[in-house]
Amino acid sequence: SIQITQTIQQIELLDSQLSKIEAEMEDIMLFHDSVIMTIPSIGFINGGMILGEIGDIHRFSNPSKLLAFVGLDPSVYQSGNFQAKTTRMSKRGSRVLRYALVNAAWNVVRSNSAFKACYDAKRAEGRSHYNALGHCSGKFVRVIWKMLTDELEFNLE
Repeated sequence: SIQITQTIQQIELLDSQLSKIEAEMEDIMLFHDSVIMTIPSIGFINGGMILGEIGDIHRFSNPSKLLAFVGLDPSVYQSGNFQAKTTRMSKRGSRVLRYALVNAAWNVVRSNSAFKACYDAKRAEGRSHYNALGHCSGKFVRVIWKMLTDELEFNLE
């Protein structure tokens, strides 16, 4: 019973710490007032993860460099005259940022008709769910790059 009591106290402590961190993250995101918060279905936590991992967007001169930083770019597989027809994403970038962007892209696919059409088109080609989501995530990274560099609000309707 002592172990159960202590485990419950640890869970309550972690829960209260998590609540404090989430409230602080919300305050930080409201203070910075970033255009990334205009994207529907992006919350304070996910938006903060994306902005925190990207840092200064002006480090990336074009969206391809941001895409490579995230690790969503296709890997190159070739030798001599041989070029592979199918490749995987490189996964060479920030794992946390890739996780946040793929989750955000899935939320945007479910709430935005343009991203939904892109996802459905890839699925109609016979691609798997995660393959289609990877393509939508790449498109989402390009949209985020444009939004952050030009301070534009999200509007794809």
